[in-house]
Amino acid sequence: MKTLAALIPLAALGMAPPESRENLSGGSAYFSECVAGKAYYTVCLGYLMGMVDAPIMNTGKTPDEAVYCPRSGATYEQNRDVFHKYLQEHPAYRHISTHMLFLMAMNEAFPCKSSPFFTIDPETGEMFISLPKPRPGA
Repeated sequence: MKTLAALIPLAALGMAPPESRENLSGGSAYFSECVAGKAYYTVCLGYLMGMVDAPIMNTGKTPDEAVYCPRSGATYEQNRDVFHKYLQEHPAYRHISTHMLFLMAMNEAFPCKSSPFFTIDPETGEMFISLPKPRPGA
């Protein structure tokens, strides 16, 4: 019993992310920690939950004005899968903030009727948001 009691604190230490863990606000850091590394599942899922639950660019907007229109009932894991797939398919975009990358991924996967378009200039790496325009099939 003493051995088990001694191992519990050690196990807890092994699950905690190290102090040197990168800040997840940058796309490259998020990708290396949460997509490629997958070492800190709860930290990464918590960060993603914050992005899913705080769609600041959709606040107070109708579906015709919103940046994206998520499917009702989608789980955090389903949103994560969409976001991680986007990061894997667009390695050149990872210099952008994680939150903007999340918005871009959701915008591409779940566009609204008149969502703006996000584009990246391949020469400069700058991001541009177009004026909303009707999308076919959205």
